[in-house]
Amino acid sequence: MHMLTAIAALTLASVAHPAQGAEFEAPMGCETFLTVQSKACAVSNLYRCDAAPGGSFWEAVFGGNGFESLTAYDERYQWIEAQYAWDQSRERFVPPAEDPINIDALMTDGVDTFRFTMHRTAPGEDRNITIVGADVLSDQTVEIDDTMLAVVNTDLQILAADGSVEYHARGRQYLDVQKRLFFLGTEEVLEPDGTSTAYDHSPIDFIHPDEPGFAQTLPLYECEEFEAALDVRFRTPGAHAPMPPSAAPIGSTPNSVSSGEHHDQV
Repeated sequence: MHMLTAIAALTLASVAHPAQGAEFEAPMGCETFLTVQSKACAVSNLYRCDAAPGGSFWEAVFGGNGFESLTAYDERYQWIEAQYAWDQSRERFVPPAEDPINIDALMTDGVDTFRFTMHRTAPGEDRNITIVGADVLSDQTVEIDDTMLAVVNTDLQILAADGSVEYHARGRQYLDVQKRLFFLGTEEVLEPDGTSTAYDHSPIDFIHPDEPGFAQTLPLYECEEFEAALDVRFRTPGAHAPMPPSAAPIGSTPNSVSSGEHHDQV
């Protein structure tokens, strides 16, 4: 078992069940280093563990109903494991990757392609899925909460065992080059009939240790829209982070929100 997977298995229970709105407590031997309040009623807490390889970390995401997902990444941002509360699923990296995610390649060459397999289990489901796509570093930067971020254009597909496309999304994410961290942004989920649905999970606040709001599990932004869209359930992360399932599509109303099951944050 991969070391990050083993640690995640041991610590999920402590991460997943804080009281509603309680302060986040990283598992024993781990330390939270960043809290991110985002659009679409989501808050993430990022933590590192002493027993894990250097550079690896976990991201625990909470929405209006509490815990949503826990994802482990290695030092180059390869997904190692993701666990989702809304459908009780787990996805584990199946090594070796044909083309692993590599943040170093993206920052050096401006492009990072990836293709790798995850083993997905859920009630009534046990199968492999293939993640394939590319990240392209643009020449754009944006400043969010006094943090300068590079804009990364993303394209991601999830393929079934027969090669059919189960999920396809394009969009842009944000990269903190100095801290080597990705953050979700705007995304367009493409349907087989040519239609698409837009989402926006962009960060709003970056909260560091000893700052007000650090290690919180209560999301602050766009949660009224969340209440109007409780039936939306996406389990697919963006290129490098699990997409919170609780967000309504951009411009949606209670009558226009559709229920989905397709997946990815990390």
